[in-house]
Amino acid sequence: MRKIRFTLLLAVVLLLGQVSLPLPYLSVTDGDGQVVLQPFIGLEGRFTLAYRHSVQKTLCWEDFEVRKNGEIVLVATRYESLGVGLPFLVGEGQLTNNQGQFHLTGLDRHFPSLALRAMPIAEQALIVSERIYKFNDFFAPGAMIEIRARRLSLFQVLSYKLSKGEG
Repeated sequence: MRKIRFTLLLAVVLLLGQVSLPLPYLSVTDGDGQVVLQPFIGLEGRFTLAYRHSVQKTLCWEDFEVRKNGEIVLVATRYESLGVGLPFLVGEGQLTNNQGQFHLTGLDRHFPSLALRAMPIAEQALIVSERIYKFNDFFAPGAMIEIRARRLSLFQVLSYKLSKGEG
């Protein structure tokens, strides 16, 4: 009987530990601070912002990593053309041409959060673990968007999903 109680107690402690263990997520909020998206970014903590460049009209991708302290770090950018507003002289990192796509790697630009406005013509999207979240599907044109890294417990994530009717 004692062994069963110990096993049950151990199972409860382990379950509570799993529910309260914080994991890395992105918190994507609107101008009112309401959470609109909250994707899990995995233990690697990587994500990409994709958009169509306003002048060149070609696709661009900015690759980010989230550090343990919650900072968002731009580590690379990729784009399909050279021209106004796109790097062509390397001051930081290494620029390579990979079959017509330009890769600027080795960047180390730190941000506490990312703030931008929803622009339908820019076809902005957040890409996390190959899942694409098109901002046009979630935000009105001109809406303020803020992206922050957060560590959330399973309990916090479930509470959010239930409040959004996703549970």
